[in-house]
Amino acid sequence: MAIVDERGRLFGRWNLLDLAVLILLIGLIPLTYVAYALFHDRPPTVVSVTPNQVQESQEFQLTIRGTNLRPYMRISLGAHQARDFVFRSTEEAALPFAHVAPGTYDVVLYDSAQERFRLRDAITVTASSFPSAEIVAIGAFGNLDAAGAAKLTTGMELPGFGRIISVGRAVPDLTQVFSGAKIVAVPIRDALRLPAVVLFRCNVRAPGGTPVCSVGDVNIAPTALLNLTTPLGQTPFQIERVRSGHPVEPVAIEVRLTGSPAVLSLIRPGDVDLGGTANELAVLSRVVSAQPGGAGQLQVSLIAQLQNVNQGWLYDSTPLRVGSPIMIRTPRYEIGGVVTSIRPPDSPASK
Repeated sequence: MAIVDERGRLFGRWNLLDLAVLILLIGLIPLTYVAYALFHDRPPTVVSVTPNQVQESQEFQLTIRGTNLRPYMRISLGAHQARDFVFRSTEEAALPFAHVAPGTYDVVLYDSAQERFRLRDAITVTASSFPSAEIVAIGAFGNLDAAGAAKLTTGMELPGFGRIISVGRAVPDLTQVFSGAKIVAVPIRDALRLPAVVLFRCNVRAPGGTPVCSVGDVNIAPTALLNLTTPLGQTPFQIERVRSGHPVEPVAIEVRLTGSPAVLSLIRPGDVDLGGTANELAVLSRVVSAQPGGAGQLQVSLIAQLQNVNQGWLYDSTPLRVGSPIMIRTPRYEIGGVVTSIRPPDSPASK
């Protein structure tokens, strides 16, 4: 018998064309399986979160383990989205978080479009062992026009941040920026800044063991620049000086200044120590009178802005006693001396 007959059949039974199609179909079966295994949408899952309990802090990091993770995914704890999704493998990712309030949260996994998996009550954030606090910052709101400056008033609440204690007069804007090891005041064209004293409601943190008072991710310290919520929207506020929330009171003190006659001759009643700033609200002391005190010396009466803390006086957040060194810094001169007289903190205020 012929292998292929005159009708094109193999061994008189199978049509060659049908046989070729059959072989092709059989060959497609493993290819289809491989394609399915490689390209079908495998649902991602989250199996575990480490650690599953953290203490409230400025920043913390979680590690999730799961299946079918992808680099483009993202994670949230409730409404708090991770700052990054550090993809390590299809089974692991690292997640930095910041400023998550105490509570128990679902871990929610998203792709670029939608929620893909939710691990319920997966992590608990406990309250910090450090207290909340209040701290006073003297600085200025910036990038304002005259109309905007007029809307920032004494007593105004700053949602999520604190309250404006007092405001000064608007002046041409300057923003302090770091340039290497120096701080440079950069003029802002066609803008005003408004000196202000702000009471911040902050959280005490101790990163690396160093205690700081922070609002959001910003430590309340000189030159810090914050965006505060005001009726104008997000408004920049730059800090120039910081003190505790204890009341400030004017106290008469006597100081013996020592320096060159040329510097001593510049000192006049009414001179104001602004602590090296140009902020009218940053007054530390005011010269009342000045009398010669000997060669190269001047006896000066000051009204100093002091805080009564732990039965002692603080001057610019530093203890002040008889014998303490003190600096007077005005736009025209800087000179040092020694405190020779100061009333006790618990005595009646001087008139």
